Amino acid sequence: MTILHIANTTGDLCSGVQVVVPQHIEAQNKFATVGCVNLTNVKLSDSVPQFIYTKDLKIKNLPRPFDKPDVVVFHECYRVEYLKIAKQLKKLKVPYIILPHGELSREAQRKKRFKKLAANILFFNKFARRASALQCLSERERDTTGFNKNKFVGTNGVAVPDIKKEKFSGDGLKLIYIGRLDAFHKGLDILIGAVAKSKKIFLDNNVTLDIYGPDKLGRFAHLEELVKQNGVGEVVTLHREIFGEEKIEKLLNADIFVQTSRFEGMPLGILEALSFGVPCLVTEGTTLKNTIEEGGAGWGATTDVDGVCRAFDKIIAEKEQLKDKSENAVKIVKDNFCWDKIAAETVKKYEQIVKTRP
Repeated sequence: MTILHIANTTGDLCSGVQVVVPQHIEAQNKFATVGCVNLTNVKLSDSVPQFIYTKDLKIKNLPRPFDKPDVVVFHECYRVEYLKIAKQLKKLKVPYIILPHGELSREAQRKKRFKKLAANILFFNKFARRASALQCLSERERDTTGFNKNKFVGTNGVAVPDIKKEKFSGDGLKLIYIGRLDAFHKGLDILIGAVAKSKKIFLDNNVTLDIYGPDKLGRFAHLEELVKQNGVGEVVTLHREIFGEEKIEKLLNADIFVQTSRFEGMPLGILEALSFGVPCLVTEGTTLKNTIEEGGAGWGATTDVDGVCRAFDKIIAEKEQLKDKSENAVKIVKDNFCWDKIAAETVKKYEQIVKTRP
């Protein structure tokens, strides 16, 4: 099978979507013939052929077999350039799939609602409806996404590292969040509000929270203000973004990874934490609540302040279970989120869609 991926990736390591797109491409290359076009021309892979994007790009002029691939996969939806390419695919009778990375879910559509509504009516409803399918990253995303009746789950994966969490804090607990500082999307206002309500529990049990993320669009200052307004500066510390070895070091030094998102496709930060054996506290909005609770790899919460507070209480009561939850975290990743397993299943889905399409 020949698959052509089309993306708009800048190489921003602070964005889960930007990080995971090349991983989808490289993983699928083990099970199919894969090529890619990146609108920004940032290199996506050393092992997959990449073709230079120009405004005059013609799919039919790409080298074989990518001049008429079996299927094209668009990463994300809201790109005008994609509309032009989709018109070419229609003429070539090449099917396409949209992997929106959560963009088309009901919750995501509420953000910048009127702007998206206008764009959908004018351009993107037709683009999504004409897709052979939408590839959703979780069952929750599939169930909360409209636009097309043909949807399937083909999630994100993660590489299982050689090292994992070995020791936990003897005195107190270290909570950590690493990711974008979008207070609404990532539910950081919920998290800080819950810490404020549980401040006495944090102080009595020596619990701290470290938040790491990039300073974009004034979000760092906004978080600083939230910390100040809620009076949690004694237990919450904000930091700039971290990458590579430093990120791994901070993750392994923490006891619990926390993410309280209102909505997600499939959050890479949580998968990475689980792969290192770091137990997680997550909300329903992350899509991983049931997986983590049922797998005994952490704690789930409703996506609100009181729900997170109840989870904090449970964490304190179950601190002695951290080692067991760590082992369960790695098992969840090995059983469900290894890239080879994910990619093989996704390519099979693509083949079925191509064979059964009208």
